[in-house]
Amino acid sequence: MTLDTYTAPGYGSDTTQYTRLRAPYVNPEGFLFTLYRRGLFSGLGKLMGMQDIEVGHPFCDDTYIIKSNSEDRIRKFCQNECIRELMDAQPLIHLQIHDDEGRFKVQFPDGVDELRFNCVGVIKDIDHLKGLFELFAEALHQLCHDGEAYEDDIDIHIRRLEGPGGTIEGDHLLWEGDPARCDSAAALGRLKAPKAVGALLSALWSEDTVLRAHAVNALASIGHSDAIGPLIRLLGDTSPAAGKRRVRDALRGIGEGQLVDVVLAALVGDAPRIKGAVGAYRGEVIDAFVNALEGASGTSNTRSRNTAIHAAKALEDLHATEALPWMREALRRTGTRNRAGQAIEASIQALEARAALPRPAQGREVGADTLPRAADEPGPATDTLPRAVEEDT
Repeated sequence: MTLDTYTAPGYGSDTTQYTRLRAPYVNPEGFLFTLYRRGLFSGLGKLMGMQDIEVGHPFCDDTYIIKSNSEDRIRKFCQNECIRELMDAQPLIHLQIHDDEGRFKVQFPDGVDELRFNCVGVIKDIDHLKGLFELFAEALHQLCHDGEAYEDDIDIHIRRLEGPGGTIEGDHLLWEGDPARCDSAAALGRLKAPKAVGALLSALWSEDTVLRAHAVNALASIGHSDAIGPLIRLLGDTSPAAGKRRVRDALRGIGEGQLVDVVLAALVGDAPRIKGAVGAYRGEVIDAFVNALEGASGTSNTRSRNTAIHAAKALEDLHATEALPWMREALRRTGTRNRAGQAIEASIQALEARAALPRPAQGREVGADTLPRAADEPGPATDTLPRAVEEDT
């Protein structure tokens, strides 16, 4: 939330100061409303075509002008008793959801709108400001947890999950974290929606550990085979956000417990078991070991460095010459001053030697039509041969 004041032109040469509070939030449904107290200009607004929605609560209907593009949603909003009490505590109130992204001097992503409060004058009373923040907190909670996005609409949950995360900055910090995406990931797991697997997979490498955990749990709940490969890659992740236990449990739930055990054994030094176990997921297993090499640097803890040593050996035992470019990059970052770097270098040398070995040419069957054939005729006709010329004597 951003609280500030601004000055706008008034009547004639006068200017008027306003207090405003704003907060961007994910709004994929496009629900909009504006609400303000009845006053001097209310009648004029109605004459100019402004439609006043009756929300079915006498106090709101008598006190406010309310407009919205969804009568059902604004009625639910006004049925919240806490919101009504907090609105009543604001003597001058103009509350709205605004879809004009230009005010913050930043372009909001698609599906993000702004909850905004305006009032004339500069609010300096602390209790008044606290009540305003409480109103926004309750309003945002109601907007994000009431409506079809939190019912059973899978497509809306997917759009929320694919929406903005991380940090968005303009003149102020506007957005930080992934709470809306976390809620959607959890809902998609509850709904067991196979069509959401792609969106959930995109969240697996998020730096937000909570979002990542919700995505893994949702994939485990859905149990789709498309999640197996990406989850296997996570087995080698040594970052703090890895959540390895959750990933292992998810893979076991999908039916890949044996492969999980073999990969984990390789990462603690039992690499020979890996050779005959990777099957169709060879590429993903190699990616997992390549990811484990990230822990080889001197800034990592001892466990991560040991994991990198075992991962390098596993790549060597898998004859994973396709991993050489990534192994060389890991060695460049790590150097050879520690044991992990030395292990990576030794595995690179072994794989390079293997890559340089001559390989037998593959046999190929020769088509019968390419073999030489006997001539169809025994030879040229004798009557076509040149004859000697008889000389006169």
